[in-house]
Amino acid sequence: MKKVLFKLDFCLGLVAVLLLSCCSTNDGTDPIRQTQIFSIDPTSGTVGEYVVIEGKDFGDRMEGNIVKFNGVQASILTASTSRLVVYVPTNATTGPISVKVDTRIAKSEVDFMVKP
Repeated sequence: MKKVLFKLDFCLGLVAVLLLSCCSTNDGTDPIRQTQIFSIDPTSGTVGEYVVIEGKDFGDRMEGNIVKFNGVQASILTASTSRLVVYVPTNATTGPISVKVDTRIAKSEVDFMVKP
């Protein structure tokens, strides 16, 4: 009886392994990641003020992100994968904010308005 149960357990385990391995879509590479900007707060401000950018798939280190206000690079105060705190850069003009992480670029749907 023990031999029969052992063979049954072994066969069920083998079937489970085969099913899981043939159904897996993981080919050893990371899934396609898409950096996104969900919100910017505030949506207007003056040079030197800080802005909070909420989103997804940002770099978790300041050096892993490039943030631009209408093409002008900003300084980053803090960074996480879902939140960046940046300063409005000198020479910034009204327009979209972009976040570049590796080769991925996200742009804000709302323009940031630079106040005089």
